[in-house]
Amino acid sequence: MFDTTGYALLTVAVATALFHTLIPDHWLPFVLIGNARGWRAGTTVAVSGVSALIHVALSIVLGILALSIGEVAASAVGETLERSGAVLLIVFGVGYALWSWRKGGHFHPGGAKVHLEIEDVHCDGHEGDRNPEHLHYHADDRLIAGRAGPNAWWLAFIIGINPCVLILPVIMASAAQGSKAVAAVCVAYAIPSVVLMVGLSTLGVSGGRRFKLPLAARHMELISGLLIAALGVLILLLEHH
Repeated sequence: MFDTTGYALLTVAVATALFHTLIPDHWLPFVLIGNARGWRAGTTVAVSGVSALIHVALSIVLGILALSIGEVAASAVGETLERSGAVLLIVFGVGYALWSWRKGGHFHPGGAKVHLEIEDVHCDGHEGDRNPEHLHYHADDRLIAGRAGPNAWWLAFIIGINPCVLILPVIMASAAQGSKAVAAVCVAYAIPSVVLMVGLSTLGVSGGRRFKLPLAARHMELISGLLIAALGVLILLLEHH
């Protein structure tokens, strides 16, 4: 059984997981891309879940490594990874926005390309509408979301390699209680982190479907990329204060 200190460490580990995971860079990019691409719930769970597992595993490895090389050295490694993750978010966001613009720049969630129909005949061979304000949609099977393409997994990796440096001193303090205490603290940190990352991402994507923003939806992928890049810039700015 744990003593009072052991239970206090477990409580701190859970609180650290909840506090740290609420930071938007852990789930907001998934919400943005998931809404832009029309991810299904299963896709969101899979992508955010893989990212969460990478995130907690790396954080725990750094915590255990700190027992050997010291907290300062392990924290330096973690902070370097955090900065790298922020830079990669900027690169990903800008790249995603440019990719969206290059492939048309005005796509509905799910890859439905929108254009003004002014021809006499629709693309499907039926008689068209001469009204220049008529919007015609093309469903591009290669872009239809609901499936996680390479961009989604790259995003999962980028977010996952951003470890939680705050858990390092908690893991180090638990070492004085023995290996079981270390394991318990790691589990107490990991479970809430994974559940919250996946939960917030899934709720954000499913909740986004309830709001209809026709004008914004046409540029959702472009907007999402720019917002992800802005999030990366914000993280870098906060690290310098």
